[in-house]
Amino acid sequence: MRIYLVRHAESLGNISGVLSSTTDFALTEKGKCQARRAGEVLRRELSGGNVAAYCSPQMRAKQTLAEILNCLEQSSVAVTESIDLREMDLGILEGMPFEEQERNYPQVDLARGLSVLQAPGGESYPEIRRRILRFLEQYGLSFDNQENVIICSHGITLRVLTNLLLQRPDEDVNILNWMENTAITILESEKGAPFVPRCINNYAHLQDLRTANYEQWGLFAEPEAYLQGSCRG
Repeated sequence: MRIYLVRHAESLGNISGVLSSTTDFALTEKGKCQARRAGEVLRRELSGGNVAAYCSPQMRAKQTLAEILNCLEQSSVAVTESIDLREMDLGILEGMPFEEQERNYPQVDLARGLSVLQAPGGESYPEIRRRILRFLEQYGLSFDNQENVIICSHGITLRVLTNLLLQRPDEDVNILNWMENTAITILESEKGAPFVPRCINNYAHLQDLRTANYEQWGLFAEPEAYLQGSCRG
């Protein structure tokens, strides 16, 4: 069985210059193109074999998944929306410019301090971890009946989900790279064995559609370093 984790495509929130989590942004035109690029990759990957899909109920994730499924040309794909796959609630930081957050809430490190994060007025790391575990407890057994599972969600949520599926210590989430829009992570499991990664945060399909300056803000460690835990701390 393979699980394909896909971060949503570029949304209006991604180009607004402010923090966004609960606000229900739609995709940009560039985002729709990104989603179709990811869909073409998955169409080649999933030729043959049954498919199930899960997504956040937020518009940017649902629209991304819809574009992907259109590319797959599989009208029978079962889609399940789960509120537990929504993005982490950033509380009073919602809508705040990044520079203002860094100045007024320097203790909130969404990148390298996720495992100890408490968003003021919003969710904490234990809370988001708990709801993602709830999602896995509710639907994980049904994964076993599928050859391919697509999960379309959000940046923070997918970092936590990836870390949990790979059974990494909580602190390792702090060195797991922030996924690029429509980046694809593929995890494999044979007959109930623990998941192993085939690739993490693969965004080669984007080419000219990559996010400007992603290399400055999105990368914390090489995938090998994350898997070995050599950058811990």
